[in-house]
Amino acid sequence: MREIIENFINQYNRPFTVNVVAEMTALEIGTVKPIIKQLIKDKTLKYIDAQDGIMVRNNRFNPVVCYQQKGDWRFNQAAASALLDVIDQGKYTSIRSVARACGRSRQWSYVYMEALASVGCIGMDGKQYVVISRDRLSEIGKYIEQGILGRMRPKISVEEKRILSEEKELRRQEQLHRAEAREQISAATEQKGILVDAYFDYLLSGDSWRVSFKSYLRQKGLE
Repeated sequence: MREIIENFINQYNRPFTVNVVAEMTALEIGTVKPIIKQLIKDKTLKYIDAQDGIMVRNNRFNPVVCYQQKGDWRFNQAAASALLDVIDQGKYTSIRSVARACGRSRQWSYVYMEALASVGCIGMDGKQYVVISRDRLSEIGKYIEQGILGRMRPKISVEEKRILSEEKELRRQEQLHRAEAREQISAATEQKGILVDAYFDYLLSGDSWRVSFKSYLRQKGLE
């Protein structure tokens, strides 16, 4: 399985996610995830936007090389201008939210936003993407500064890291509680079914006139 995934990423020069790998290789997402995790650990892959799970091959290409010189990628100025309109009219803090707003994939949005940032068209105001200028829109794709979107993000303070860590732990605890509740409900449902079956057996046993149902359960080891 790892060989199939490595063959794919060695030929794929665009940013991608685990879902893209699964779709392109026809493998189950559960099979792909641990292999991708190992490839990141081996530094074969690296995240360029960990928040949205977007990654690239480490030796993809030098960032000064234009996307238009790699593979079949072509930038469309009208599409880039429309993307700037979306960013300008909203308050987006993640590539996922931008992609959802413009009806594009996260990969498409990432590549275009990376290209727009590389020519000074977009930046960040705090945690929000903003349009800075459209003067160099015609130059989109002539220079790609790989990883610029990640570097544009403001550094997280110690306090913010603490809050994020606490929120993550709360989500983990909630997931554990939900899982525990599901198990309890499942166990209660199963026990209820056993008691119902035992009651019918009790009625059909012919002993119901002289033995209480509670005693019957005790005799059967079901109490």
